[in-house]
Amino acid sequence: MERRVALGVLLTAALSGCGIVEEGQVSGSVRGERSGRGGEPGEVEPGEVEPGVLKGRVVDAQGRPIEGAEIVADNQLLYNSNAVARTGGDGLYRVGTDVRATFHASATVVRRYNGQDYTLSLAPDDDAPFAGPSGAIRNFTWRLTGEKPDDLGFYGSKVLFRLDLTDQINTGAFLDDEKVRLTLTPEGPLIDGSEGTRIVRQATRNGDGSGLEDIPIGRYRIAADYEGRPLRVKLLDGGDYAEEVVAEFAPLMTGIYRIELELGLPQG
Repeated sequence: MERRVALGVLLTAALSGCGIVEEGQVSGSVRGERSGRGGEPGEVEPGEVEPGVLKGRVVDAQGRPIEGAEIVADNQLLYNSNAVARTGGDGLYRVGTDVRATFHASATVVRRYNGQDYTLSLAPDDDAPFAGPSGAIRNFTWRLTGEKPDDLGFYGSKVLFRLDLTDQINTGAFLDDEKVRLTLTPEGPLIDGSEGTRIVRQATRNGDGSGLEDIPIGRYRIAADYEGRPLRVKLLDGGDYAEEVVAEFAPLMTGIYRIELELGLPQG
């Protein structure tokens, strides 16, 4: 017990002495270097690796810097001992990690879209853990779609549905979720302000149900068909069936967003 207390005191002292920001606090951005490496001449870059420092740059898909993104350096040795920083207007950040522990860096950005706040994971250029005293550079990009590292899902969200199995034309038929095709037409810009494109895709089954995965967050007009037969569509547990419905992604929990639908063949 005494050794555990002593270790906690030493680590607390080391954390405060090395400038690590406790969870919830904000760190200023790092002064970058102007270099042509990795971009246009004069572009701000995070510079070289510094011992005991995690730093880098956060940009959107067009390469524009993102201000206010939160970067977490997760101390892999001690539970809930994270170092936290936020990017400045140049998209740069830095945070001290000069502790004898291994760290893993992750980042999120919060964006308000049609009255709803969305917390979105950012894509690292390097997801490998690093030794705190050695320091590291980890740059992040805001991607609307694509696979996350380590098979942790996608940067896009899911559109899921429940299918009414009733078929008045063929009462003995068994309707298969994977024979459903969904058509999503953007209603206005996506969450990052980009235009978006029409999505027509066959449904698949995943760990959360049946539907589509890796859809950019936006507002969509959604229609569906079953082997070419139009399906009725409505929001899950709400509204009336129609030929199509306009829907937005709703939070299931922080960082996880869904559109959930009910589908069925026309009756009569």
